[in-house]
Amino acid sequence: MTKENIAKGTRTWAGLNFVRIPKGRFIMGSKGDNELAWDDEKPQHILELSYDYWAGRFPVSVADFRVFVQSTAYVTRAEIEGWCWVWNVEEKKWQKTEGANWAHPLGDSHGEEIIEHHPVVQVCWYDARAFCEWLNQNHSHALPKGYHFCLPSEAEWEKAARGPRGRKWPWGNEFDPGLCNSRESGRFRTVKIGTFSPHGDSEYGMADMSGNIWEWTITLWGNDHDEPSFGYPYLSQDGREKQSAGEGFYRIIRGGSYKDDLKGVRCACRDIDLPHYSLSNLGFRVFAAPLVTRGNTYSLTIKN
Repeated sequence: MTKENIAKGTRTWAGLNFVRIPKGRFIMGSKGDNELAWDDEKPQHILELSYDYWAGRFPVSVADFRVFVQSTAYVTRAEIEGWCWVWNVEEKKWQKTEGANWAHPLGDSHGEEIIEHHPVVQVCWYDARAFCEWLNQNHSHALPKGYHFCLPSEAEWEKAARGPRGRKWPWGNEFDPGLCNSRESGRFRTVKIGTFSPHGDSEYGMADMSGNIWEWTITLWGNDHDEPSFGYPYLSQDGREKQSAGEGFYRIIRGGSYKDDLKGVRCACRDIDLPHYSLSNLGFRVFAAPLVTRGNTYSLTIKN
């Protein structure tokens, strides 16, 4: 797929850039002999999505989220509770931090830093969904008929990140620390959106799919932290994409962050968080998918 072809499949809605991801098959998960892979990524399989969808080329920025908050007077969960989790670089642990929120991701004590063009963090799953609903109320009329703004399923996210050839990282099968904000970069905090684009983009032209921040998906893991209720191969019809599950059910997050190494920023890597949690390395991006046919998948296991 050439950059020219990718460019033809782009749109801008509500000031956000979107890339068309074509329907069809893609490689999901990791091979059994992949030493970098976790068991929950196996077996590798072919998954077919029966619909085209549109993926946000970039994560939602602080500036984007600010427009939403100013338009609606929305108050995030972290602001209501007065604290959230911040990664302490020196002590290498999560720290409960008062005053930390989407506008002050590291807490009030860090002052007014210029973060408008960084990805928004310290937003829980419910905050991210509220942003999508606001988009639907005000901008869904511009979408193709039957489509709506939403968080991605993890299958939609992985296809956009890996491209048509199932790459391990968005740019290829060899890790390059100069193409993403991972632990190897030594920054240990977010950087401006698009810093590594276009060289770190996926074949579909998706930016920042590796490192910088983890991103929320709609997909359920289950209510047991150590044992998934929904395994691989991926089947969307088995209940894993149910959006009405309670706060005790973990949701899948994707992409890895500035605190994760090359293993954690692979396209197939999965992690989880409770939907009411807000963290300094967790944000989201918006997709646009068909409301009716979304979730129709066909899975075929690959013999490794």
